[in-house]
Amino acid sequence: MRQHGEYHIEWREPILWVRYQGTWNVQAVEALHADVRSFWTQDPQRRWAMLTDAREWEGGTPEVFARWWDFFTDAVAHGLDAVSDVLPSSFHALLVRDLAERAQAITRFQHSASVQEAQAWLASQGYGKV
Repeated sequence: MRQHGEYHIEWREPILWVRYQGTWNVQAVEALHADVRSFWTQDPQRRWAMLTDAREWEGGTPEVFARWWDFFTDAVAHGLDAVSDVLPSSFHALLVRDLAERAQAITRFQHSASVQEAQAWLASQGYGKV
């Protein structure tokens, strides 16, 4: 099946910026996981943070969320130490509420109202400039 949904990743050490766009299917999550996995294998001891800009994300199926959780737990196992996400609406926050609660149980996690707020929070966690 063809990938639906897009992402763009950019390494701004020590933060991985990920921008999500469109409506996602499983193939999009699998592609994201493969691309980010190649990043963390470069330095297995590295501690890093992720800023997720999902302002252009439209959603996904329950299977997408299950596969995204696999990606997230693998990332935590490979050095992901703090995450802040920016969502387009309170509806989208509701869609990912379960994932957010689970994420908070295994790493530092915060929803942010803007990219600037996410950057500031990550800086307060030791990732980047305040």
